[in-house]
Amino acid sequence: MTQRSLPRDAWLLCFSAFSADLGYQGVTALFPLYLIFQLHASLYAYGVVTAIAFGGGAFVAYLGGLAGDRFDRKRVAVAGNLFIPLMALAGLAHAVGLAAVLYVLGWWARYFRSPPRRALLVSATPPQERTRAFGILHALDIGGGMLSALIVLAALWLKVAVATVMLWAVVPLVVSTGLLLLVRRSEVYLQQTPGPLSTDAPRAAPRGVLAALLVSATLYGFSFYNLGFPIVTAAEAHATRGYEWGVLAYVVYLGISALSGYLLGSRRGSPARALWLLGYLPSAFGSGLIALSVAWGLHQLAFYLAVGVLGLGMGAVETFEPALVSSLIGHTRLSRGMGFLSVSRAIGQFLSNLIMGALFGLGRAVPYTYAFASALLAALIFGAVDLRGGRRRS
Repeated sequence: MTQRSLPRDAWLLCFSAFSADLGYQGVTALFPLYLIFQLHASLYAYGVVTAIAFGGGAFVAYLGGLAGDRFDRKRVAVAGNLFIPLMALAGLAHAVGLAAVLYVLGWWARYFRSPPRRALLVSATPPQERTRAFGILHALDIGGGMLSALIVLAALWLKVAVATVMLWAVVPLVVSTGLLLLVRRSEVYLQQTPGPLSTDAPRAAPRGVLAALLVSATLYGFSFYNLGFPIVTAAEAHATRGYEWGVLAYVVYLGISALSGYLLGSRRGSPARALWLLGYLPSAFGSGLIALSVAWGLHQLAFYLAVGVLGLGMGAVETFEPALVSSLIGHTRLSRGMGFLSVSRAIGQFLSNLIMGALFGLGRAVPYTYAFASALLAALIFGAVDLRGGRRRS
């Protein structure tokens, strides 16, 4: 079957995501370096800040999902997008507390916006093209983030002040909101995405797959630490060369993630199988490789290779998780379903960032070893459910 071009609204949503990440991902790359090396906060304090951002974001994402189903999804998405620029003001704070509050509020706004925006993309895209649409969304989303990190990298080499670089994020974020406002919804597709389950599967099977997905997404969240930790790890290894080497790790991560999202989005087949084989497993191995490179003092190329493997896993997860949810939940509850997915991930991220920050006190390789074990457990659980379901249908 030949692929259709995505509808106009789908492209607008994807490029809105590109523009948003072009703004705030540069802030995300700089914030841990600013907090730790300029404001002299500890890695544990950074872990607490990101835990609040992601853990509180779980509740905010759920509210965004509920609001998207109860009210107008476009207006809810726009409302959340309008407040993301708060994180760009963190560089002006010059105090740990105020910088943390601004950063957290910006992240919460992003969480609030994401479920209704994902639901908008589903309804704007024909069912057979939704996996590809989420792949393109992720590719443009993270591609914008990579370009943002490259701009930050160039600005650091040119000795531009960190606060100035962070403030630049406001411009593309305003453009992102403008693109959301252009969404017309002249074509709305209500059908569910063709799922991995056959028509003769037991009626309870989708609920079982959804439950396993939410459990695995939570466990994956336990391993899904903020990439600020590897950024700081890379910067510490090149302490005399400035922040550039830490930001470079973010560039590698985002670049591989964007490429994998784009390529995997065109893949036909079960999103459930792809999720654990191409998403959760590589994420586990990426963290394991970082642990080995730090513990054994391997060449720095091994560290960046490991970060690239993490990016591959993230690209697959961001492509196949929402596509799978759209195949298991009806249209009227879809925004709420995307909110549940965000909640499951964010609950894990809340604890992950607290644990990661605390484990650094035991050694630089210890937290990455923990993340490896957690992501591997997510892969084993969801893989077992998927393979059992495949045997039942055969």
